[in-house]
Amino acid sequence: MSAPWPWVILGRVPRLVPGDAEAEAWHAAADFSIPVALPPRITVLTAAPSVHPDPNYPDKYPYIVATGPSCLLFNFAVEPFYGVNSSVDPHESYLILARRFHPAGVQQGHAATATAERIPMRHGRMPIIYNIESIGLVSSYDGDYTIAEFLLDKGSERAKLLRFRKGDEWWTEDNLIYPLSAQDREWVPTGVVAQDKKLWWFDLSWGLLSCDPFVADPVLLFHNLPEGRALNMTRPDIHTHRCITVSRRKLRYVEIIIPEDCNGCHDSEAATVSMWTRIPAPGGKTARWDKAYEISFAKIWKDDSYKATGLPEKVPLLAVVCPSNPDVVYFDLEQHLFGVIVPAHKVVKFVKDSYELVNMPWPIRASSRYISAWFLPHSVAMDLNLVGIKPSSSSPLNVRQLTMQQKDAPNAVQAVETDDEDLLKLGMEVAMTMDPATLKSEVDKFFSVEDHPSPERQVTVQKSEPFDFRLTEEEAWADVLAIRQLKKHRQDN
Repeated sequence: MSAPWPWVILGRVPRLVPGDAEAEAWHAAADFSIPVALPPRITVLTAAPSVHPDPNYPDKYPYIVATGPSCLLFNFAVEPFYGVNSSVDPHESYLILARRFHPAGVQQGHAATATAERIPMRHGRMPIIYNIESIGLVSSYDGDYTIAEFLLDKGSERAKLLRFRKGDEWWTEDNLIYPLSAQDREWVPTGVVAQDKKLWWFDLSWGLLSCDPFVADPVLLFHNLPEGRALNMTRPDIHTHRCITVSRRKLRYVEIIIPEDCNGCHDSEAATVSMWTRIPAPGGKTARWDKAYEISFAKIWKDDSYKATGLPEKVPLLAVVCPSNPDVVYFDLEQHLFGVIVPAHKVVKFVKDSYELVNMPWPIRASSRYISAWFLPHSVAMDLNLVGIKPSSSSPLNVRQLTMQQKDAPNAVQAVETDDEDLLKLGMEVAMTMDPATLKSEVDKFFSVEDHPSPERQVTVQKSEPFDFRLTEEEAWADVLAIRQLKKHRQDN
C-alpha cells in the first residue's frame, strides 16, 4: 500500500522577487518559484516581474484563489490595488494560472518552478473578477481545467455562473435559478472547494451552494450546514474557527466551538474541535452530515505530546485539515503551527520556529483565508524523493492503531474513518501473508460455500451501492510512482 501523496501548506499570498541582481537572474527564467517546505512549515511561492499584468505597476499582494493537482489560480491586480482583497477594481484584476511545474534543480537546493498562463479577459459588462471568494477551479492531472465564478445581486431571483474551460477562447455566461431568493438574507461568499467534479461555494455562517460546471445547463442546489451550526449573520473572523474543505475525497466541515458560561462569557476550558463529514445519499435523497468526532482542547492540552511543545493552554485558531487524513488538523497558536491527530488528542507535527507569511499592511493569521492545503505536482514530489511506499506516521493505518490505544477518547473509535478502499487494501495485505490453503479457507468462510450463508456474506449482499474498484487519479499516480521509486532504488543498489 503506497503512502499518502505528499502535500504542503501553501501561503496564499506569494512573495515578489527581491530587487538584488542575483535573485533577479535566478528568477529570470521562471514565472513562479516554489521552495517546498513540508508541514507544519508553510510553502510560500515567489512571483517574478514577468507575471504581473503591468510590470511598471506590480501588485504587491497577489492571491492564490484556488488550487488543483495540475495548476494554481492567482488573482493579480494593478497597483495601487491588491489581488488579495475580496473586492478590487474589476477592470484592474487578472486571473493567471501557474502550470507546467519544473523540478529541475530541486535536488541541488533550488526551488521548483512553474510557468504563468493568463486567462482571457471577459468582454462586455462582465469584467474579471467580482469576488475572489466566489471563484472556483476544477482541474485534473492531465492538465484540463474549468474556472467558474458565481455572481449574485442582492434580492435577485437569478444568479450568474461565468465559466472558462481550457482551450476555449472566451467565457460563457449562464443565468441560473437562485434557490435562496425567498430568504430575507444576503449570501456572503467565504470560499469555494472542488469535490467529486462539482464546485461548492459556501457561506460559513449559512450553508453551501453546489453545481456541476461541466454540464450544459447547470443547476444550483443549496445545502445546510450541520444541524445547529448556522448563524444569523457572518462574522469578520469566521475563517479562524470554521472551515469547509476536502479530505480523503469527502467534504468536511470543521469548527472550533467555544461555549458561553452562565455569565455569557466564553468558557475556554470547555472549547472543542469538531468535524462533520457530508455523506451523499443514494437515489437523489437528501445528503446528511455525520459527526466524525468532537474532542475538547482540555484533553489535547493534558497530553504529553502537547506539553512537549511548550505552548500555553489557550484555544488556538483553525488553520488547515490534512487533505489525505481528516483526523489530522493543524492549528495556529502564537505564530506556531502544529498538527494534531484529533481523535487521539496527540500532537504529531510541530516545529519551534515561528511560521512566516508575507508581511502585509494588516495583521493576518494562518487561517483558510491565507493558507491552503495543496498536493504537490508529481514531477516535484518525485524529484524531492517524497514519494514512498510505506505509510507515514499520519497514515490511516497508523492513526487507527494509535487511536485504538486511547481508552479515554469516547469518540475515537467512531472517528477512525475506514472506507471500502481502505478495507480492500488492508485485506490484500493480510491475504498476501497467508499460505494458499489458509487463504482458500478464509475465502470459503466469508462467502460460505455451505448451505447457510455467513452473516458477513449477508451484509455484503445487502449493500445498497456496489464497491467501486476505481482509484482516483491521485491514488493511481501515487501507486505507479511508488513502484517506479522502488524500481529505481533496487537498480541503484
